[in-house]
Amino acid sequence: MTDRVLYCRDLSLQRGTQRILEAVNIAIHASEAVALVGANGAGKTSLLKCLLGLFPEAGGEIVLGDSDPRTTSPATLSAHHAYAAQSPHSVWDYTVEELSHLSPCAEGYLRWLERFALTPKLNRKLSSLSGGERKAAHLCLSLSALQNPRGRALLLDEPTASLDICRNEILAAVIHELSQQGAAILVATHDLTFAQQCQRVIILKAGRVIADGPPAKTLSPDTIRDVWGFASTSA
Repeated sequence: MTDRVLYCRDLSLQRGTQRILEAVNIAIHASEAVALVGANGAGKTSLLKCLLGLFPEAGGEIVLGDSDPRTTSPATLSAHHAYAAQSPHSVWDYTVEELSHLSPCAEGYLRWLERFALTPKLNRKLSSLSGGERKAAHLCLSLSALQNPRGRALLLDEPTASLDICRNEILAAVIHELSQQGAAILVATHDLTFAQQCQRVIILKAGRVIADGPPAKTLSPDTIRDVWGFASTSA
């Protein structure tokens, strides 16, 4: 019996005349935190959405939990994962507390708000918050959907964007804790310092995986120069 939670083989995606992803093969296992990095336009967000079944036209094999997310109902699929988009927004201008109505576990959402130091903002409208505070509130909403982390997937798209240093550190600690509790975590990020804290790093370039392994091996100066055009620990 495998502890593989998230998997794709020969995944490809074409939108119009543009080939977004080509022959992508990855596997994310329970108790593993993996960073997905690459330059702008490499296909990171598209890959996350394919893995969630949001592009049903994607080719290849995709497994989330024990199902193909392209053909599984959202209600069934929600038992296997939680997702935080890069730029989350609400149609209605809820207060921070009212956002709990969208969570499958309102109590869990409130606990995450406390963890991210947002409890004092409970009565504030989302529109009145800073960009980082809104991002953190939506992260709390996504984290509350995970509930029992063991054997479930957590997909985060640029979760550190807009967060201040303190909440960035809190998020890094949370990701470590959830992976220790058995979650399979895939984080798309431009922050290579953050990526270096993960167990593995997958590098996308022009829609293809060009490296997959420990940070010390994948984020070499030569690879960083090849992907981003200069040698640095941040991109």
